[in-house]
Amino acid sequence: MRLFPILFAFDALGLLGLVWFFMDGLRYPSSGGDYMGTWLPLLLVPAAMLAGALALRMKGKTGVAKALLGVLAVPFGLYGLFVLAMVVLQPSFH
Repeated sequence: MRLFPILFAFDALGLLGLVWFFMDGLRYPSSGGDYMGTWLPLLLVPAAMLAGALALRMKGKTGVAKALLGVLAVPFGLYGLFVLAMVVLQPSFH
């Protein structure tokens, strides 16, 4: 029963990280690319998955909602492991 709130919080923090990267990128002028066209799917798909998981849970389909949140948690978890590896291993890119 506690898996849904944990996955939801993890995915919401991941989405918040995406929003932070998006807002940080707005400070710099784009060099010829369509900035919004690139970022819009990256922001809307996870947000729609979070909203869909909430809707599924409200309808009583908690298992499907957990699976949806689990699928969304994979990229965020892999990115977290990558950042952790960079901090722990301190590679030199000379």
